[in-house]
Amino acid sequence: MVKRSDKYVWVVGSSPPPLDPHSVVKHEIVREYLSRYVQVLMSNYVIEKLVLSIVDGFAGGGEYSGESLGEFVPGSPQIVIDALTEQGVLLNVGREKPRTLDVRYYFVEKTRSNFEYLNALLATRYGAHRMGKDVFTLPGTFQKNFAAIRKDIQGRSRKHRSIFLLDQYAWDQVSGALLKEIFSTIEGAEVILTFAVDSLISFLSDNHKSREKMAQMGFAEYIDWTSLESLRGSNGPAWRAAIQRNLANALIRTSGAQHSTIFYVTPLGSTPWTYWLVHLSNNYKARDVMMEIHWGKSNQFTHYLEPDMFTLGYSARKDGEVTGQEALSFGEEFQFDKLAAQKCTSGLERKLVPWVFDKGDQAVTFRELAHHVGSNTPATEKMLKISLDEAIRCGDILVTTKSGGQRRRGNSLEAEDQLSAPKQRSLIHLL
Repeated sequence: MVKRSDKYVWVVGSSPPPLDPHSVVKHEIVREYLSRYVQVLMSNYVIEKLVLSIVDGFAGGGEYSGESLGEFVPGSPQIVIDALTEQGVLLNVGREKPRTLDVRYYFVEKTRSNFEYLNALLATRYGAHRMGKDVFTLPGTFQKNFAAIRKDIQGRSRKHRSIFLLDQYAWDQVSGALLKEIFSTIEGAEVILTFAVDSLISFLSDNHKSREKMAQMGFAEYIDWTSLESLRGSNGPAWRAAIQRNLANALIRTSGAQHSTIFYVTPLGSTPWTYWLVHLSNNYKARDVMMEIHWGKSNQFTHYLEPDMFTLGYSARKDGEVTGQEALSFGEEFQFDKLAAQKCTSGLERKLVPWVFDKGDQAVTFRELAHHVGSNTPATEKMLKISLDEAIRCGDILVTTKSGGQRRRGNSLEAEDQLSAPKQRSLIHLL
């Protein structure tokens, strides 16, 4: 997503800029993810308090003009405050003993006029008494403000629960080194990042300028320059698949995050520019929740990787070896629809059942299997269970519960259940 400087300027006393159609889905996901985040963490009714920090590193002015004259659409600062305020109210519905969401908001904006607009908006909307108490507006770049924000987060609670919304203007304002610093120093951090991949595609070539820029981002060593250059002229699915493999691999590795989702947002409206919406975390459940949201927004997301398990770090010279697919199916667009779900679960069944068999007499927990698949699949945890269901029902995979019992269905799997191959293997698996 490219934000042009003359289009995204807020000035106190003037109408805010219009909201691009392709930003709508991003705002919907942020709102829904924050709500689910609180619901998951506070699902245990014994928990009385959640300390959380929200960092909006590219906040803008906080609102946009809508389609109708005089209509105002909330930007990310209002969306996060309103979503978490609502969840704080819902936590206490029907309860006598109150539960608390202790949220602190950090809104960073580098453009002076935008910053002034944001300050005025938030003070008017939420009250001047909250400014500097739980709502902080910080002038300057996110990079320059990060150290102070990190110190504050670390001093608030032991678990450092925090979500960084990094809606950068293009693709080069959040480096791999900065992401790594977030995850290596803030234990409970998550990042939701936008990445203008179409803009990068138009820039990326095997030349000194591209190599230098990718080195600054920390990505250069993960890019197969020769293969990308040979595919660049086609600008088709193979190119998109190749660049997604290289850059996704680079982003994940340099960030240091254990779990991720990286998918294209298909723009609404006439704009041809697509962008990645990236979620990075060190928590498997966080990744699963975000993946469920992606499937819920299925008509607005896509990727160009395998339908079941990804192989990142694409090299055209090793296409068959790397992907395990026929050349004609490589680069096929994955639309997150019912057909894609069927391809995903059936493909996982063909890959995960042999993986369990290859462990021999060694049992693996469902948690270990889920982490083995990790972020290299579009599947949710529920879909992983579906992919194992037939093998469990037929007895091709044995499932032993923590208490020593047996499970007969995939959808009943729990994290600590142990999966193993039976000693008497069916003929189909012996061939």
